[in-house]
Amino acid sequence: MAATVGIGLLGLGTVGTAVARRLIDEWELLGERAGATPVLRRVAVRDAERPRTVNLKNVPLVSDPTTVVDDPDVRIVIEVIGGREPAATLIEHALAAGKTVVTANKLLVAHQGPELSRLAEQHGAGLWFEATVGAGLPVIALLRGSLGADRISRIDAIINGTTNVILTHMRRDGITLRAALADATERGYAEADPSADLDGWDAAHKLVIMSWLAFGVHVQPESVDRVGIRDIDLADLAYTGQLGYTVKLVAHAHTGDAGAVHLRVRPTAVPADHVLFGVDDSDNAVLISGDLAGEVMLRGLGAGGESTASAVVSDVVEAIRRLDAQPQPPATRPAALLDGEAVEVAKYVRLRVADMPDARQLALQALEDRGVPVVEAIDKPPIDGPDPQLLILTGSAPRAVHDRALETVDSLPFVREIVSTLDRIEPSS
Repeated sequence: MAATVGIGLLGLGTVGTAVARRLIDEWELLGERAGATPVLRRVAVRDAERPRTVNLKNVPLVSDPTTVVDDPDVRIVIEVIGGREPAATLIEHALAAGKTVVTANKLLVAHQGPELSRLAEQHGAGLWFEATVGAGLPVIALLRGSLGADRISRIDAIINGTTNVILTHMRRDGITLRAALADATERGYAEADPSADLDGWDAAHKLVIMSWLAFGVHVQPESVDRVGIRDIDLADLAYTGQLGYTVKLVAHAHTGDAGAVHLRVRPTAVPADHVLFGVDDSDNAVLISGDLAGEVMLRGLGAGGESTASAVVSDVVEAIRRLDAQPQPPATRPAALLDGEAVEVAKYVRLRVADMPDARQLALQALEDRGVPVVEAIDKPPIDGPDPQLLILTGSAPRAVHDRALETVDSLPFVREIVSTLDRIEPSS
């Protein structure tokens, strides 16, 4: 193996700066671990004249990223600019030239992972993307290697730090989503445009990547059953807390009959006896169920420049070790999705009902008559009006059955409104 391996870096934002600093300041450590020293040769940025917080020690800054990819001294290209373009074109160009790529771009890998992996294989290159899921948590390494002997049946995860910070703050401090978001933005936990986080897209992209590696099926992000947190109400956080639950944005995937899969990202009531219950603030957690290993859980800081840089640079070290034997593309078969008749869920439902005799019993009976078991029903006083509220915990039934039953309940004359519904993980006991 060569004594040094040239590295090209695309992007010098928060993550790129942390990556550059590690490559420059810890070159001896990285060289010992990789078997050859990674040497940063060139860095592409939008504005080469802007002051930087990292001492690049004469590494040239360029504004044209293609000069980094085309540099003959660059063997590994690190992409941390994000977005679909120009990242996709640059990565494809690098792979077609036989250069290994390390990327943190979850959006791109979620949409084009199999295609890019095949391109890498065709040209003797490698595609590494540990940083796309869970930042410094070794989720990809676990799915790609350590659990290679297992048949994985399901994944449950809290993999978006922004929404977890917001929901934790709302629950603990009794503040609105708007106020919690403003605080998260001020503390650096939310982007200037938080839409991808609030609407569940960030978690969906990560779930697609994990499911691709776990199940060998690539599902387009648009096919994920996705609901964000924008409609979460403080009252529901309080009520679910009284019932022994906490609300998290949970990413879930499982396999069904004949290899069909289901992927969803939804606000979910998590019971106190579940391992995800106490995953708060900026922590991420991934729970993987395999037939041999059983349940395996990773938990820790899942966002931030330094945590993400840890995953990126670790990929660089591993890529150098395997320069002549890059990883094979994950097996990928056509995706068959389970429909709502085959996906079982339990629910938390909050109704606003008329203050009249038998309204409670008739609403519950309507659910039972349409195939939705009622586990518990709790009366609550009115909020902002004269109508009392009814909290209902339903048992497991197909989502489509729930949907039809709730449509019927919503049409009953004494039901003023279905205020909210949440998926619910049932307690183990």
